Amino acid sequence: MILDYSFVLFSSLLVACLIPLYIYRQKVFPFVYKTGPLEFFIQDLKAHMQKYPKMIFDYSIIEKTKDEKDIRIRQTLIAEDIVSQFYYYAYEKNTQKGIPREKLWTTYEERSFSNPKTPIDWQERRELAWRRDKNKCNRCGTEIKLEDVYTTFAKDIAKGGGYNFENIIILCADCNKVLNAKNPKNTIASLHLNDELMKYVTS
Repeated sequence: MILDYSFVLFSSLLVACLIPLYIYRQKVFPFVYKTGPLEFFIQDLKAHMQKYPKMIFDYSIIEKTKDEKDIRIRQTLIAEDIVSQFYYYAYEKNTQKGIPREKLWTTYEERSFSNPKTPIDWQERRELAWRRDKNKCNRCGTEIKLEDVYTTFAKDIAKGGGYNFENIIILCADCNKVLNAKNPKNTIASLHLNDELMKYVTS
């Protein structure tokens, strides 16, 4: 049977209209996807948390919220629990490994301990400490770009600590917020991790 041009044209137009509906079906028909599968959310969340290898997270919140019927509320409760665990994760600032002696410079010792002010070669020290730790946050283990590095000290400068490499600790932005937090609730809400996990919550 030979199809006429009008049938072919109509069919092509119909397919062209249906393709965008299929691609954007979740936005066009949100009521259908309101109770989307929890499994995908949990899978995405756990995959994301692998970025923090120095931390072990407890996912028992998934079972504890099983009676919650609204999928969005349940996902939010799970995400909030994980972010809270990140905030309250036990961490002790310890003396770090140093830098090989051959990489140090002549004024290194003098500028490490003799002056309470930040040494003029601080940026160089900061970068070498970042390289020493393989570009990773000392608290959570996530990778950090040099321009995003924060620092603290195993022993505070005000308490007699120095600017030597063994005393320099490298942190990501979130861990820096946690260690300097005054208000837990506000700090938890401001964490980059909180924003990232909330993106996985069904909209």
